[in-house]
Amino acid sequence: MKKRGSEAQRLTSLLHLRTCDNTFVEKGVAMPPLPLLTHEASTKNGSLDTFHFSIGQDPKRSRDSPQCPVTLENLPSDILLKIFIRLLAKQLAQMRCVSKSWNAILSQTSFIKSHLHHSINNNDRFLLIFYYNLLSLDPIPFTIHPCRFPHHELTNFIKLPPVIPDSEDTTSDMISVIGSVHGLICSRYSDNGIQIWNPSLSAVLTLPPHYIPSRGPYEIFFQFGFDPKTDDYKVVKVIGLTAPHIRQPDLLPYPVKEWLQVEVYSMRKGSWRFITQKFPSRVTEIFLPDNVCVDGHDGRLHWLGYIGEEGDRLMIVAFDLGSETFSEMTLPVPDAVIDCNGCYPLGVLAGKLCFITWVADDDVCEVWVMEEYGVAESWVKRHVFLQFNYGAPSFGFTSHSEFVIEDDDRCLVLYDLIADKAKILEKYCPKFGTNKIVEYVDSLVWVTPSVR
Repeated sequence: MKKRGSEAQRLTSLLHLRTCDNTFVEKGVAMPPLPLLTHEASTKNGSLDTFHFSIGQDPKRSRDSPQCPVTLENLPSDILLKIFIRLLAKQLAQMRCVSKSWNAILSQTSFIKSHLHHSINNNDRFLLIFYYNLLSLDPIPFTIHPCRFPHHELTNFIKLPPVIPDSEDTTSDMISVIGSVHGLICSRYSDNGIQIWNPSLSAVLTLPPHYIPSRGPYEIFFQFGFDPKTDDYKVVKVIGLTAPHIRQPDLLPYPVKEWLQVEVYSMRKGSWRFITQKFPSRVTEIFLPDNVCVDGHDGRLHWLGYIGEEGDRLMIVAFDLGSETFSEMTLPVPDAVIDCNGCYPLGVLAGKLCFITWVADDDVCEVWVMEEYGVAESWVKRHVFLQFNYGAPSFGFTSHSEFVIEDDDRCLVLYDLIADKAKILEKYCPKFGTNKIVEYVDSLVWVTPSVR
């Protein structure tokens, strides 16, 4: 009991610090300061018996105001929620062991979602830039950059999860990020070594083995997203059997001759399952265009597909995580005009699907937005960038509508469309090759299958 009392005192002190702000902003409205918390331990026979809180006004304002002591379990839930929502996920995970009532509050799905919403809308964002490190003798798995102070680069802020023991790759620097949603990062170390990782809670889920074809050669593609209909996180696996080009047998990569049955992993169920519909057969090559990990948040995933033996035509392949079905969409500009040199063309801008392409004749970068999802006629040209050099590596948009691109000095730049300002991320390592750019979100989402 003494150890529990000491832990409770430490956590209560933390809660007290969080109540000392002058204002509490909720949905843009200034709220009065929260009441102060003080604690007092009652002992019986030299051990902790009861833990009391006092809720009252700032003693500097009213020294004579009476205090109203309440027990830990009777602390008003509305006050607790306003305090809890502002704490880090790691701190909240520790607080679950303080009492049954706190554990009940912090385990509620509604609170986890509210805390996630608060984290997403918080200005204290971080970008995690993961690298390939294939040619480096001194590999750097990733760097961390606070968006508010991009000239800073944090160290030891987040540590990679341990490598899967049965993985073919035995070094953690070979991590390849599949995608990121709601603070969860899905990564792979080999074809059958896949993990879903919550850095906030230092929690890792290793996925069970999935089907690997015995015949080859083949190409395997993974995507990661969230299905709001079932409140489930899913990994989609697409495998294509490949063969040499008929006219250019030495040309790589080989086109896909046959798409195998698609397999989907459900985190709620903790298992893989095959689905009925296959990937569109006329697609011979896939380009995974989402480099900023903003795809998959709204229940849909997207690929850019090359059509035909020559791969000279393009289309968008969409996957609905709820119905687990594929659909096809046309691009906003003719194939002859599209130039994806150095850029990742598909992305999400202000919650809508967008397409990014260079226009060589005009030396500009165009951004098209699909105003009504799935309707080809709703593509609208929203932005034309004149300030960037043709072919500069571009990676898409962040969730806050910042365009991510490399400048002439190979520095990573966040260009704010609304403010018309640019921020340079220092300590960026372009020589390693950028694998994925993840927006770090503090999250309480647990990476364990639901108990049935």
